[in-house]
Amino acid sequence: MTHHCSRPRPTRWLAGALLALVTSLLAPAASAVETARDHDCLRCHAMSTLAYREPDSGEIRSLALDPQRLDHSVHAELACGDCHARGYGRYPHRAKLADEQLGCVECHADDPADATYRLDRIAEEFDASVHATSDHHKLRQFDCHSCHDPHGFRASQVGDDLGAIVRRDNQTCLDCHHRVTDPLRGSHAWLPQRAAHWAAVRCIDCHTPTTPQASHQILAAADSSKRCVACHSRDSRLREGLYRYRLAQDQAEHGWLASLVRNDAYIVGMSRSPLLDALSLAILALVALVIALHGYGRYRLARRRKENDR
Repeated sequence: MTHHCSRPRPTRWLAGALLALVTSLLAPAASAVETARDHDCLRCHAMSTLAYREPDSGEIRSLALDPQRLDHSVHAELACGDCHARGYGRYPHRAKLADEQLGCVECHADDPADATYRLDRIAEEFDASVHATSDHHKLRQFDCHSCHDPHGFRASQVGDDLGAIVRRDNQTCLDCHHRVTDPLRGSHAWLPQRAAHWAAVRCIDCHTPTTPQASHQILAAADSSKRCVACHSRDSRLREGLYRYRLAQDQAEHGWLASLVRNDAYIVGMSRSPLLDALSLAILALVALVIALHGYGRYRLARRRKENDR
């Protein structure tokens, strides 16, 4: 049997080299075209006053975006045309583009990096959400972008300050439900120390089912949790959600014992005053030291008595 060694033909090798050369030369030009195109978009959409009035409802719809938020968003590396590809080459834009629907699930479904988010599960949860099932007229066009601004959205990361996460996530809800913060309204009158709760807990921690991952099934007010023990217990739903990553991070950085001491999942009967916590730990350590010294002293005294009795 004769074996032939396959070698690339000179013409095929030359064609591949020329293609790589042309691609490398055109890459900066393509990048420059995208930058110029984005600049053309931002010339108008970076103006904070850019808006239009809907002819049917009369509501003012903002068309402005913050370039700095866009630069720090999860979509910062995308060009405008990656999402808004068709129909935007002419100005003014056609009126039907105002009803453009861009689906997050369709865009991210083929990205292996997003497989852990289970977008199919998110879509099912959203379809069961009060935002999707309600017949309220303000929810007729409710979609992903109603909560997650694609020009500023940035997913929370392990290690982010929990206070910042709470403020950012709650502000997403308060953009529409701003009336709940009115002290004269009774929608959250049952909740003691409302301001303290809103500073430490996200709205979705009570208004979604308890799941290891953040749920997109927003519950109606009547179905939301009002059980204090759901959070203020050792089986706290906060430990399964908001504080889960903090516990994992503390355990990885400081050890298992530190994760128990430093955790912020509140329990009934525990004081979360850092000063009192430190003082309590110091008293416990001092008591343990006194007990150890007392035991060692008794041991030494017993040995001395045995030596004297000999």
